Amino acid sequence: MKLKMTINKIKSIENLTIELPVDKGLYALTGQNGAGKSTVATCASSVFFNMTMKDYFGKTDKEAFISFEYDGASKIYKKNSYGKWYSSKNGHIDLKGFYEGSLIFGNRFRNTNYNNLRKLDRINDSYLKKAPEFIRENLGLILHNNKGFYEKLFRVNPSSISHIAKFYGDIFYYEIHGKKVSQFHMSTGENLLISILNSLNIRNTDRKTIDTPCILLLDEVELALHPSSLKRLVVFLKEISKQFNYSVYFSTHSLELISSIKPDNIFFLDRHSDHSLELINPCYPAYATRMLYDHTGYDYIILVEDDLAKEIIKRLLRQNSLWGNKLIYILPCGGFTNVIDLAQEVVSSNLVGKTSSISLVLDADIKEQAKKYISKNNIANNIPLNFLPIESLEKYLKSKLFDNVDHKLFRHLNDFVFHQVSLNEIIDEYRSSKDFENDNNGKKLYSRIDKELRARNKDRTEIIEMVVEYLTENDKTSIDKIVDFLKAQFA
Repeated sequence: MKLKMTINKIKSIENLTIELPVDKGLYALTGQNGAGKSTVATCASSVFFNMTMKDYFGKTDKEAFISFEYDGASKIYKKNSYGKWYSSKNGHIDLKGFYEGSLIFGNRFRNTNYNNLRKLDRINDSYLKKAPEFIRENLGLILHNNKGFYEKLFRVNPSSISHIAKFYGDIFYYEIHGKKVSQFHMSTGENLLISILNSLNIRNTDRKTIDTPCILLLDEVELALHPSSLKRLVVFLKEISKQFNYSVYFSTHSLELISSIKPDNIFFLDRHSDHSLELINPCYPAYATRMLYDHTGYDYIILVEDDLAKEIIKRLLRQNSLWGNKLIYILPCGGFTNVIDLAQEVVSSNLVGKTSSISLVLDADIKEQAKKYISKNNIANNIPLNFLPIESLEKYLKSKLFDNVDHKLFRHLNDFVFHQVSLNEIIDEYRSSKDFENDNNGKKLYSRIDKELRARNKDRTEIIEMVVEYLTENDKTSIDKIVDFLKAQFA
């Protein structure tokens, strides 16, 4: 299931339509500074959060709107003839969630003024109650890898101190060396994470049924957390998302975050020189970050299009004993133009130093397109280029499972992957829907396959492993050409 959102004339976004999956897992909204990722996250939160539009978006065009479509229901925020925001809906969009903003907007900032902070410092200990174990332990685990680090963490219910001042949401303290420190005197990382964990704890206890999807939007959390804490947060959120059926969206350009998320779950906002905005999904981390600085020191870097190509190259290197004593990194970039562009950037900016040798291996079906693209863009970097004996995974599966059925591969996949819903059923539904009539890239068939994989807590890696095994056993002539190319690079 996906939430379809259209943003029109809000901040730097002129018009953008994006379909956000609400399946459990981790997702990333990423792009260069100013691309609009925080705007997308904030707009998305308005599907479950009734925000004051002017406070969050400032002055907007009279034609500005945010619209949503989900499971037959719709909702739209737009302006009336007086320029005032209002919302209308058709049906009920059954989604829950919370939004934790970046530097300016967020739950942790609602109580922060000097007058309130002084009052918080004078709160009597009698108002302090021990914070929930979920918050105490996970705060310590994520920040210090020690679940007992914040054993003396306390919470104050704002209603219990309403006679002192008006506060919004729970307030936290922890005791260190006999002194109590309020949440707003803690570090930025502690403050941020307490806010996230408290919101999660509320959502966890509020989950009457985990069948209702819940979207968690976290904007630029990397600004407040050390990389080691960020990695532990990712592990924690992966587990929580599975347990409570959360779809967790990071608005980020952090390598630590992006590299831990599957390409299918990365939405890259590419702002071009003419200020137009392009949405790229799926997107590989290498292209999303447009940086290779963490790959310096490798002897050889092979840029490929996708995860299937990566696994083919890895297997061939291993089978033909080509790893040897070399440091080799195989980097999926997504799409042949991304591979070529990134290779050009590597050479022109010397991103990986002069000690690394770069080569490109592209999918077989775009050989002529690649040559035309290189010629059109006057690319002359002398980087070795070759082609796999296979197109993308999606095109390959459509070719072998539908167009010209390879019965051996069909049986192989059906017997070992598709147990509950057979591959025959998936293909029959695909044929009866007539999706195949406009599915040259195979993505519509693959979406059906992927849906069944997700329903069984599996992913495309299982398909990839079996396809790679099948290729190496059944297409030796084509495989040998790639092996010869690889041997030449390492000579």
